[in-house]
Amino acid sequence: MSRTFSRQELYDLVWSTPIVQLAERFGTSDRGLAKTCERFHIAVPGRGYWAKVDAGQPATKTPLWKTDNPAYQIIEIGGARHQGNPQLAFAAEAAHEAVLAARQEPVAKLKRHEVRKAAVEPSVMTKGDPEVETLAPVTFELVKRPHATIMGIVLELRNAIPDRDGGISMKGIRIHEGSRVRIIAFLHHLALALELRSVSIGQSESGLRAEILPEVVRFEILEGRTLEKHEPTPSELRKEMDYQRRRDLANRRGQWLPPEHFYPEYDYHYSSKLSFEVHNWADGARKKWSDGKRQTLEGVLDSIADGVLYHLHFDKARREKREEDERRWQHMARRRELQKRRNEREQKRIHFLAELAAYQREAANLKVTIANASAVLAQPEPEYLRMIDWAKDRLAYLEAQNAVDSLAANLKSQNLFPENDDLFDPEGDLS
Repeated sequence: MSRTFSRQELYDLVWSTPIVQLAERFGTSDRGLAKTCERFHIAVPGRGYWAKVDAGQPATKTPLWKTDNPAYQIIEIGGARHQGNPQLAFAAEAAHEAVLAARQEPVAKLKRHEVRKAAVEPSVMTKGDPEVETLAPVTFELVKRPHATIMGIVLELRNAIPDRDGGISMKGIRIHEGSRVRIIAFLHHLALALELRSVSIGQSESGLRAEILPEVVRFEILEGRTLEKHEPTPSELRKEMDYQRRRDLANRRGQWLPPEHFYPEYDYHYSSKLSFEVHNWADGARKKWSDGKRQTLEGVLDSIADGVLYHLHFDKARREKREEDERRWQHMARRRELQKRRNEREQKRIHFLAELAAYQREAANLKVTIANASAVLAQPEPEYLRMIDWAKDRLAYLEAQNAVDSLAANLKSQNLFPENDDLFDPEGDLS
């Protein structure tokens, strides 16, 4: 049973009750509950905290980290629902919606001759149990004309030379030679299923890949195998004994023969059980499918195709989010730069007007001084007259600076009040 809490509620709980007791109450593990708190940026008591509380000693309580992100506000504990990273919830939702949309499209049914009918096989019984019949897992019939997108893979598979154990290894595939026909049929139907979901399949230097450009996910198909001690055949033992006789004879003659090995120490034994794994990470998404007692890869083909589609759209949502964040960052950086330049221009405007006011005050004072100069002395001294002449020249300069044409030229040269403002921000100033 799941329970829902706010961050503040869960924070109050983990700091009022030991996390082991809380986990037991919620039906989960203490480690899982601690990871949930960590995922939602909720600090938990450290080692020794409860011992100090029980002893009546002061214990430091870490405050709750504040956030306005809505993805962090609701927390679900317990239940079967996957508690994913809240910061990636948007990508998981987008991927889930893409899979649902693909399922609503008409899907082509496999033709009868392409699918082997499930054969009836008796289940394993214990004494006294009634006989029960179960269906054998589904497999595909031989494909004569593989899908065009996998022809390169098919040719490489058919031309691959098995190793000593019958194994075939190529980029993205490692199987026994006896599984070649099955792999070709599976890849053919996988390509068809992915094509219905607008996904293409192919091969690159890194292995098998599925893509909805520019998103690409890599996957591989492996056959289970075990490593067992090699049991020499009579022929291999005879060769080894013959070599040992020749080596002993050479030693008696004072000669030396280099060591030789006539059989491997270990053998790989393939199990015929295949697994399909997507080499990609998507929060909460399934990555691997395998043959089992009641299923084969062929029987879960739609699940595999949906899983590949989920991974691709998860990556797409994350890429678009990164691009949107980058655009937003660049937009805000431009706005900050515009505001910085507007502030600098504002200071220049204030300085310009302050200088203009100072010129005007100085010119007014000089006019008064010059007008009153004749009344100061009947016969002024030459130095005084020279000062008045200088004052007249200074007044002429100030009046020239205060002239409309001169002011307009200065304003235009400094671009202080342009008609078309390149620094204008339609969104206003940043707070």
